[in-house]
Amino acid sequence: MLGLNSSEAALPLASFGKPADLPVVEISHSGPQAQEPQKHTEHLGNTAQTVQPVWLKAAKAVGPYLAIFFVGLFLYYFFFTGVNFAGLFKSAPNPSTPKETALQSLEKQNLIGYQNWIAGYYYDVSDKKVIDPDNDNSGNGLSNFQKYLLNLNPKSYDTLGLGKPDSQSLAEGINPLTGSPLTEGQKAVLDKYVDLEVAMNRLALSNLQKSAQSSYSGASANFGNTGQVAGSNIYSNSQTNISQPSYTGIRGSAPVTGAAYSPIVDSVVDVNTDIPGRLEIPSLKINVPIMWTKDTNNFDKDLQTGVVHYPGTALPGQIGTSYIAGHSSNYIWAKGSYNRVFSTLGKLADNTSFKVTVVSKSTGKDIILNYVVTRRQEYLPTDQSQFMNTGDSLMALSTCWPINTTAKRLVVFGKLTQVVK
Repeated sequence: MLGLNSSEAALPLASFGKPADLPVVEISHSGPQAQEPQKHTEHLGNTAQTVQPVWLKAAKAVGPYLAIFFVGLFLYYFFFTGVNFAGLFKSAPNPSTPKETALQSLEKQNLIGYQNWIAGYYYDVSDKKVIDPDNDNSGNGLSNFQKYLLNLNPKSYDTLGLGKPDSQSLAEGINPLTGSPLTEGQKAVLDKYVDLEVAMNRLALSNLQKSAQSSYSGASANFGNTGQVAGSNIYSNSQTNISQPSYTGIRGSAPVTGAAYSPIVDSVVDVNTDIPGRLEIPSLKINVPIMWTKDTNNFDKDLQTGVVHYPGTALPGQIGTSYIAGHSSNYIWAKGSYNRVFSTLGKLADNTSFKVTVVSKSTGKDIILNYVVTRRQEYLPTDQSQFMNTGDSLMALSTCWPINTTAKRLVVFGKLTQVVK
């Protein structure tokens, strides 16, 4: 990657009787047995009245005015401000998945063992990030601590040289150490402590970043007359022109690299990534928040509250491919309201429209971007062509496929046709 996811019998009225039918008990105050304390009273004629404290009189006098004041204050904030009163009564989303929670607990219990293990691979480390249990030193999608549990080399992307990263081997049921099927111990570790979908997401992003750095390394002095970058797969730029005055076209004529880190920052759509966007696909009845994930470690947490935007890919409205991912399935115990939000993505037909709403960073107002589906394709999780940029503004909607597996990614591409401001 705009759910995902607590008597007593009433007595009949007749049993109380009418007030006139209730028994009356008279208590005599004469005689030595009557020792009830006397209340201070004032006698006015034949009537005795209890004297009330001053504070009680003041409260009764001021109370109605205070009630009116607070009701008016509530109505003001409810109708004329952005205060979300409903949110005050909702519990915060669970910050981690069951596997994350189990992994963090195990890290604390086995920290000394982990430190002794990783010390065998690194000597005199000055950068603490290298030995951080949550870091992925090799870029294959598995954390250092997960490699410790699986006895994999934290430096190795492909331990046995199988031609694929260790995380992909695990997803295919292959032991990265031997090339044979997974052992029962490895299966137990994967079942309790490794979310393979998250690992594959991190792997894809790691490869994406490597591709971007490779493209940029030779780009500065290699612009030709055709606007191509040496060593990159480039398509000619295009410009979208919208004739209606209420719409704004997509601008951009600078060269576009084949990597997802496009140097173009469109001046029309300036997305505020501190506020979630929203994806709406009417034909599939999908209406879901878009979380602007800033760190790959937050993928699983953000997927509990919507679909996720891959950090580093183009933002909606910019030239390039904006990559959005969501769950097609999840573990039955996983919390969140969006565990199957993209389970019907395969039914999204060509020429179907969908829209994305974002908030402008400069104006604070909504910007609506309309897309039309152009094609779909299945990819291996490590296939970088799914992130390829062109001269158009595209959105890729991605999910694990087939459902209940992480074998492939189904990606549906939509082309930006209108920007409504």
